[in-house]
Amino acid sequence: MACPRSSPDNPNDYGCGSALTMCMQQVHATGPYSRVYRRLLGPDDTKGPWELVGSTCWPEKVPGTPAKPRLTIAMIKAAWTHTPFAKPTLSIQPVGNRTLVTLPTYFQVTWPATGNQPDEVRTVTLVGQRVDIKPTFKKVTYTFGDGTSATTTSLGGPYPTGDIKHAYNNPGSVSVSTTATYGGQFRIGGQGEWVDVPGTLPIAGPAQQLQIVTATNRLVNE
Repeated sequence: MACPRSSPDNPNDYGCGSALTMCMQQVHATGPYSRVYRRLLGPDDTKGPWELVGSTCWPEKVPGTPAKPRLTIAMIKAAWTHTPFAKPTLSIQPVGNRTLVTLPTYFQVTWPATGNQPDEVRTVTLVGQRVDIKPTFKKVTYTFGDGTSATTTSLGGPYPTGDIKHAYNNPGSVSVSTTATYGGQFRIGGQGEWVDVPGTLPIAGPAQQLQIVTATNRLVNE
């Protein structure tokens, strides 16, 4: 592979993120991005020095390349896609899933203990190689249930400091929910730089019913 400090006599067998992602824009490229070397053999089997002749995104087509399974970005993306992502959960204030018309209602996203939440590393083995995969948080969409929504990078917060709040104009019952958009990163062999996985994935959280009621004023004799 075309990895730092990799050479014909000291190949980088576990790979590196840059070599795996460099061929993503090439149509039908299998990757990984690899350097191609050659050397001459003398009549007495003496070996000449290695000479770099080029690079390729189709290493399997180079004559003399060993036929063995190769780690590809497609394998890594498939493993990332099958990550058991943590589903975003809404906390709502006022508590009790009940609020008043025109009263600012505060929303906050939390992550449950089940599933992999942002930056939680999951390790898989692909074609005999260790691959660390971690979800990354990109954005979240709050659906308020009254026909409005908001997409932001904020996870909100409690009253009075939270920055995700919404006031309802009419009484009734609405279904509120959130959808988190995850990205991902990976690294090979438990070391090296973290590299972005191409693409994003939306993960919907459970919906909650919120009751919006009106306050009634009464005059009483005391």
